[in-house]
This record gives sequence, structure tokens and C-alpha cells, in this order.
Amino acid sequence: MKIALISNDVALVRLCQEVVRKLPTAGCTLEAVSPGDAVQAALYLWDLDSKPTIPAADTDRPTGIDVFLVRRSEHKAFLIENPQAAASTLLKPVNPVSLEVFLDQVVTRLASTLEEGGPASADDLHPAGQEVLLECLLHANMRFQEFEEERTNFWARVAHDLRAPLTAANGYCGMLLEEQVGPLNAEQCQLLERIQNSLKRLIRMSSAMFQLTAGETVEHKFELKRTDIESCIKHAVDEIRFFAAEKNLTLDVAPSSPGQPIYVEPTQIGQVLVNLLENACKFTPRHGVIEVRGYPVHCWFLGKERPLPSSSHPAGPAAARFYNGYRVDVQDSGPGISAGHLPHIFDEYVSYGSPKDRTGGGLGLAICRMIIRAHHGRIWAETKENGSILSFVVPFNQSVIQEEFKPAVRYAD
Repeated sequence: MKIALISNDVALVRLCQEVVRKLPTAGCTLEAVSPGDAVQAALYLWDLDSKPTIPAADTDRPTGIDVFLVRRSEHKAFLIENPQAAASTLLKPVNPVSLEVFLDQVVTRLASTLEEGGPASADDLHPAGQEVLLECLLHANMRFQEFEEERTNFWARVAHDLRAPLTAANGYCGMLLEEQVGPLNAEQCQLLERIQNSLKRLIRMSSAMFQLTAGETVEHKFELKRTDIESCIKHAVDEIRFFAAEKNLTLDVAPSSPGQPIYVEPTQIGQVLVNLLENACKFTPRHGVIEVRGYPVHCWFLGKERPLPSSSHPAGPAAARFYNGYRVDVQDSGPGISAGHLPHIFDEYVSYGSPKDRTGGGLGLAICRMIIRAHHGRIWAETKENGSILSFVVPFNQSVIQEEFKPAVRYAD
């Protein structure tokens, strides 16, 4: 069963691709096309931000279920002009949980209808489509509201109970280390530094909770700055060096120069690096090794990385003009990640089966994915014989994304 997404929103295309991959219904695919392109599908997702030309109901286009993605600020005006679309509207920014529940319900029911001898093709789904759509939307909306209420209440309680005392305790440690209340010996300073490092880690986790809570409903517009990515990597390594020393881990850090300016939000990319390094420290056994590499690449940011063909392009500075992004690899010598769990370690609310189990990445990796997505980059994990590698790549400049996303190109999953 084909789902068509009519949009030129890069982030929305990637989000829908990820959601469709998770659907349990076999044979369900997503095709993302630019507004104005013709496509046949059983379900159409119309992104109104892209100003698509929606064919009238009395035209000869294939009949399917129409769903409209509308911003809250434009929702009322849209319904005044299209009152019949009240039951077929989802609000933007689209929440992945709501979208997944909705698509799962629609696709499952339509597939069941076909198996039971119902409509023979997508062209015959229209008569019953609106009734199925309304029921699925109501179910998805109810589930989403329950989910949001529980999640918001939980994070609010956590924020109220943790952030204030953590910040205060961190401040007290700073006062003691500055010897504002009396001199300290070397052993006392070392203990206070350990306490302060742990407090900083908890404060970062608390901030991550807030970012994840608002991340799917509030669009983050980072202030992109020209950043020294090599210094950013080294600062992140320095921040977790204490945790590595506790387990006698060897840190092998060798970032390469990007060869051209890179524009990112340095604080947020620093958070990603710290989270990946902390994850590596957690799963690397004592006396293990953590390797950090950074280097420029040529990458299609909606798909998979494309290495430079050595036969046609020179190596070194002459090849720099072909690079459009910077990649960072964090490799540890801990236990590998099973193939079935690789796609899910960046998901929220994924629990660990045991202290040594890497079936889920927890809060730190979830916030990494959110930040890299906002930078129009990619983040993924791989398993090697001697450990795992967590990698991300971000474009040198946002203009790279516009060049890669050509209106005439179709994206099939």
C-alpha cells in the first residue's frame, strides 16, 4: 500500500519515512514528491506549507484518502474554506507518536478491507474512506492527548523536583572549590570536583528532558555560528575525561580539519558530542579504548553517505570542493548492538534489559537525534567486531540542504 507525501519540507519527509518504516503492515511504502507532481496512492498527505495544488474531487485523479497537514495558526481559516476536511486534518509540527498511531490505524483497516474482499484497489476506497479516516483520527487524537498529558505532567514534576536543587548544589560546590569558606586540601578538592561533575551531568539530563518535551511540538531555530569543530570535539572530550579516568579508559582523539567554514549551533553540537562520549564511557569495559574521529565527507542528507570516487577526484585539499558535510565517529570497545536494536537506540522511552544491555540509548541519545535532525543532519549506529560506532554528519551550511532537495526529485523509501 502506497502513501504519498506531497511536500518540499525536508524534515517532514524524513520524519514520515521513519514513521512508515515502523508500521507493522507489510508492503507499506512512502513516496515523497514535490507539489505539482502526479502520483497514485491509497493515502495522500498534503503539506499545506508547501502550497500544493490539490485536485478537485470531481477530477479524474485516482481516488484515495486525503489528509491535510496544517499549522495551528492557519487551521481555523482552512476549515472555513474547507469544512468537509474537519475530520482529515493533522496539525503541524507533526508529532511522530500521533502520526504513527494514525497511519497504523488507517493502513491496518484498509489492508483488512482489501483482504476481506472489499475494494480491489486504491481507486475504490473513497466511499468508505472518510468514515474510516474519521474513526482513525479520533482514535489517534485520543491516544495522543493521553500520551501528551502523561508526559507533560511527568516532566513537570521532574523539573520541579530536580532542577532547582541541582543548580544550587552545583553553585555551592563552586564556592567551596574557590575556597570562599576556607582552605581545602588536595583530596577535598578532588572529591568536590567529582561531585560537581556529577551535578553537571544531572543538570544536562534535566535540560534534555525539557528539550525532548517541547521538541516535537515547538520548532527549534538554532542560531547557527561559524564554529571551530575541532575545538568543539576537544572540549567535549575534556568534559568527560574525568569519567573515562575512573575506568582507566584510553581516549584516542584525532579530528581532521573540515577544510572550510562550518555553521552549526556550537552549544547544541557540544551537547551531542558529550552525550555520545558519555554513552561510550558507560559501555566500554575497564581499560578499554574510545576513539573519536572527525572528517569532511560528501553526503546526500536525505539518504546515505556517498564516498568520493578516488579515481575521478583527487585526495587532499583539491578534493575539498566536493565535501558538503562533516562527520564525527565515536567508537568504543564495549559490547556490540544487535542488528534488530540498531534502528531503535535513539528512540525515547526505550529501556535497558540489563546494565550491560545496549537495546536502547536512553535520554542522551534521544536528545542527540533531536539536535542533529534540527541541523538537517543524520545520526546512526553501527556494530563492529570490537565494539560499536555512533556517528553523525551535519552540513557545512544550510544551503547544502536546499541544493540537495531538488523539486523535481522523488524520494521513495
